[in-house]
Amino acid sequence: MPSLRSIFAVWFNAAGALLLCLGLSVCKSPQPPVPTTLEDVVQRHTQARGGRSAIEAIENLEARLRVVEPNFTVEGIWQVDRKGRMHIDVFADGNRVWSEAYDGSVAWDMAGDAEHGSPAKAGASALRHSAQLPTNILGLHEMDSHGHKLEYSGREAIDGTEYYVILLTLDDGFTTRYYLDPASFLIARARVRKALHPDADPTPTTIETVWSDFHPIAGVQFAFKARDTDLTTGRLLQTSELLDLKANPPLDEQVFQMP
Repeated sequence: MPSLRSIFAVWFNAAGALLLCLGLSVCKSPQPPVPTTLEDVVQRHTQARGGRSAIEAIENLEARLRVVEPNFTVEGIWQVDRKGRMHIDVFADGNRVWSEAYDGSVAWDMAGDAEHGSPAKAGASALRHSAQLPTNILGLHEMDSHGHKLEYSGREAIDGTEYYVILLTLDDGFTTRYYLDPASFLIARARVRKALHPDADPTPTTIETVWSDFHPIAGVQFAFKARDTDLTTGRLLQTSELLDLKANPPLDEQVFQMP
């Protein structure tokens, strides 16, 4: 029978080896290599968001959201699907005040007191874009297969954080700079030259969106809060918050069609 001295000696030797290992960098868990290419950054982002399979399994989304601007607060029911279609009903004080949609080929809108919609004008491109951008239903890794182009722009420091920057150019030439957080690899910011409400005021400005409060829905990370700021003036333009988000709910195909 081994002596207590030999038992403790074995234990202390093992414990000492463990402590030594914990103090040496060679014993630490290997860290993923620092991304240096577009493919590296997109892959890390896709993994962080939930993986290709989970992202691509979402066929449609339905969100209830609240939008706050300096002069009003509204709520909306927004729907989007992988066919590139979208629809939103906007409510103020419980009453529908506006609807707009893109049916896959035609953008339309309809005032709250109207029975029939009409083709959208200045805002048509924005409606189409909302079903294509990688912060909504599609993944960043899917941009190329939808006819869009990604470019890696290296690192850029904003407020002390060295973001990974990807430039997205949609098939119609519309561009957006996305800033991926180096800790989470989720898209944390975007900067784009556009009008906030093109039908009301088509004057473009540089808008920065900052996303936060990420939660998994059907295994995919979505930001539940966003802030839009005019970078030229520093003025807060809009905040939005998802009150509810559902993946693959029953979908009424007629919702995208113009009444």
